[in-house]
Amino acid sequence: MNWVFFLYFSAMSVASASNIGGTRQDILHNDDGGYRNILVAISRSVPEDLSLLNRIQGHFESASEFLFEATEKQVYFSDITILVPNTWTLNSSWEVAEDETFDKARILVGPANRVWGDKPYTLQPGLCGVEGDYIHYTPEYLTNGTAQGRNIVKEFAHLKWGLFDEDVSINEKVAFRLHNENSELSSTRCGEYIGSFVNKITGEVCDMSKEKDPNCLYVPTAAKTDSSILYAHHLPSVTKFCSEETHYRGHSNRQNRLCEDRSAWEVMNNLPDFGVDHQKKRIENFSLIPRIKIIQEIGAKSHTNQRPITENPNGLKTTPTTTVEEDEKKSENEIEYKITEKDANDMNILLSVTAKPVPNSQPIAISTRVDSHDIDFKPNSTLTIYTNIFQGLTPVPNLTVHCLVNTSTGLEVKIKSFDDGTGLDSTPNDGVYTASMASHKFQGSGYYSIQVEVDGEGIASGSRANRVKRRTQRTVSGGVFIVSNFTGSVTDRTPPDRITDLLADFGSERNGSTIFTLSWTAPGNDLNVGRASNYTFYVSNDSSTSNLQVLPNNHKSILTNVNSLLVDAGTNLELEIDFEQLEFGDGSNVTLNTYYIRMVAEDDKGNQAEHSNPVSLTIADPQTINLWVPTTTTSTTTTTTEAITTTEATTTTTSSIDQLDTTPADISDVKTAPISQQMLLILGLGISGGVVCLLLIAVFIILIMKRKNGKMKYSLVFKGEKTDQTENVNIIVLD
Repeated sequence: MNWVFFLYFSAMSVASASNIGGTRQDILHNDDGGYRNILVAISRSVPEDLSLLNRIQGHFESASEFLFEATEKQVYFSDITILVPNTWTLNSSWEVAEDETFDKARILVGPANRVWGDKPYTLQPGLCGVEGDYIHYTPEYLTNGTAQGRNIVKEFAHLKWGLFDEDVSINEKVAFRLHNENSELSSTRCGEYIGSFVNKITGEVCDMSKEKDPNCLYVPTAAKTDSSILYAHHLPSVTKFCSEETHYRGHSNRQNRLCEDRSAWEVMNNLPDFGVDHQKKRIENFSLIPRIKIIQEIGAKSHTNQRPITENPNGLKTTPTTTVEEDEKKSENEIEYKITEKDANDMNILLSVTAKPVPNSQPIAISTRVDSHDIDFKPNSTLTIYTNIFQGLTPVPNLTVHCLVNTSTGLEVKIKSFDDGTGLDSTPNDGVYTASMASHKFQGSGYYSIQVEVDGEGIASGSRANRVKRRTQRTVSGGVFIVSNFTGSVTDRTPPDRITDLLADFGSERNGSTIFTLSWTAPGNDLNVGRASNYTFYVSNDSSTSNLQVLPNNHKSILTNVNSLLVDAGTNLELEIDFEQLEFGDGSNVTLNTYYIRMVAEDDKGNQAEHSNPVSLTIADPQTINLWVPTTTTSTTTTTTEAITTTEATTTTTSSIDQLDTTPADISDVKTAPISQQMLLILGLGISGGVVCLLLIAVFIILIMKRKNGKMKYSLVFKGEKTDQTENVNIIVLD
C-alpha cells in the first residue's frame, strides 16, 4: 500500500534540481506549489529538548504562510520531516528513520558555528540560481531569536532558488554607501527605509556629515516600502521580494554582483518552481499548515564518554610513588616535566608520552564533488570542482588547494582551487574551494579521475595564550567523471572570470585633484586559471550597461600602468583614477558629479568576460545623508544604540543585530573578528579516513640520578606541541 501511494504522489510532484553534486536530499515541488521532502535534522550534539520540536513546527507554520504571500500565492511548505538524533530518548510515537541522515538534510539544527555564531546562514557554493547545500540554525536562535518564520523564508530563498542578500556585500570595504544618480549618499540596500548609520564596532550612531567611516553600517528601523525580504526580512511591513520595477540595480550587494544586477523575481521567474498556474491543482480549502513527521535515527540513546580521571590538572598519570610537575615556562613547542621519585635507589625508567584528542572534538574532513559526473562534450563544456574542507560545520580557510585531473589519455592537468569569493567561488572563506576546467583542457572521451592536494599552515585556536602553527599536507581522492562524444581538440573559447568584487574607496585629495582607488581580484586566462591578458574599462552616467563608453587604458584619468595589473589569478589589484580628468558624453566632454565604472577582462585569444559589477565615483554633499537618517529625537538614537549592545527580545533589537552582523562581514575579514572565531585547527588534516589520530611517542631514557633529601629527582625535557585539541599527556613511570 505504501508503494502504491509513493508512485501516485511522485506523479503529482516535480523533482527540483538538487544541490551541486546531488550530495543531499532533493526538495520536491508539488503541482499545487507545495514543497515537500524537506528534511530538518537535529545534531547529536544538541541536548534532548522536546520543546525544540514544537518550536520548529511553529516556525515552519508561520514560514509557510509568509512564503505563500511573499511569492504571490505560488508556493508554500507542504511536508516537513524532522530527524531526531539517536542520542535522544527513544519515543514510540516517532517513526524509525530509513535512509535519512544528518549529512543528507537540507536544514540543520546544531551548535553555534565558530564563524557565524548563532546567526542563521546558508552554505551556497554555487552561483546565481543554483541550489545551496543546507541552512544552519542553532537551538539558541530557534528558541530566543525573533522573526524565525520570516528568516526561514529568506534562507530558503538562498537554499532553493540561489538568491543572495541585498545588504552589505562580501569584501565590501565601503559597504555603508553607494552613490546614486543624484549624488546623494545612500546605503547598500533594496527598498526604502528609515534608519541610522551605526558604527559596527562601537555601536554608536555615526555622524556622516563629519566623517565617512567605513565601519558605519546602515540599520533600518522601519520600511517605507513592502520590499525587500533579502534585505530587511525582520521588519513587519516588509512582505515581498524585490521585482524588476523595485530593484536597486548597481548597489554593491551580493544579489547584484552574483546575479548581474537582476532582482530576486527576475531570477525566480526563470526557475521551474514559478510561472506555473498552481491554483488549478489545489483542492478546495487546502491548508498552508505543513504536515510534520518526526523520525529518529536507528540505535539506542548513546552516552558521552567520560574524560579519564587524572591526579593533576595536566592529566598526568603517575605511579603511586612518583610525582610529575609541568614547567609552563618553556617555549610554546617545548614542555619540561620534572619527575620526583621517593625511592632513593638508582633505577631505569620507561616513559611513554601520549597525546589524545579532546572528547567530542571533530576531525577535519575533506570531500570533493563536481557539477556534473557525465559530460556530453561541447566546445563550451566546462567542469567545476568543489572541495569542502570543514571541521564539523566550521570552515577551514587559508589553505592551498590544487586539483589534479588525470585525463583519459593519461595526461595530468593541475588546477588551483580558490576560496576567495571571486569568479565561480561565490563566498570567500566558507570552506568551499572552487576550481574550473575549460573545454580545451579535455583530452578525449572516457573516464577522468581527480585527486586533491591540500597544503597549508594554520593556527590552532583555543583558550591557551600560546597557539601552535602546524604545516599540513594531504592528498585525497576526488572521484571520477565521464566525458562522452569528444570531437577532438577545440579552440579556446573560455574567457576569464567575470569580476564581481570591483570596489572603489572614498577618494582622497592629491595636488588639487580627487583620486579614487579601484580594487579587485585578478581573474585568470580561463575563468580563474592563469592570468588575463588585458583589461577594458568603461565609464557611464548611471549604473546600467546601456550607456557604457570605453575608457582607454592610456586615458589621462587612469594613473596606473594597466600592463602591471596582468598577473596571476587571485592577486589583489589596485588602480588609481583622477576624478577631475574623467569624461563622458558625445564629444562635448560632459563632466558629471557621479561616474560609474565597470571593467572587462580579456584573455590571449580575445575571449572577453562579462562586465564587472559597477562602482560609483562621486563627490557628494555629505548633508544628503540626512535623507536616510531619522531627523527627530534622541530616542531614535538611543533605540539604535541599544539595538547594537543588547540581546533583549524585542523586534527592533534582533533586527538591528541581524543587520549589523551579516554573514559576509563575519567571514570576509579575519582581521576584525575575535581570533577564536578565525584561527581554525589544522591538526588532523593529515589523517586519512576522517579520524584524528592519536600521536604516540615512546621514549626510552635512562636518567642520571641526583640524590636530594632522600628523594630521587629526574628532569625530563622533550619537545611536543600543546593545543586545545590535546586532552592530556600521559607519562607512565615503570620500574
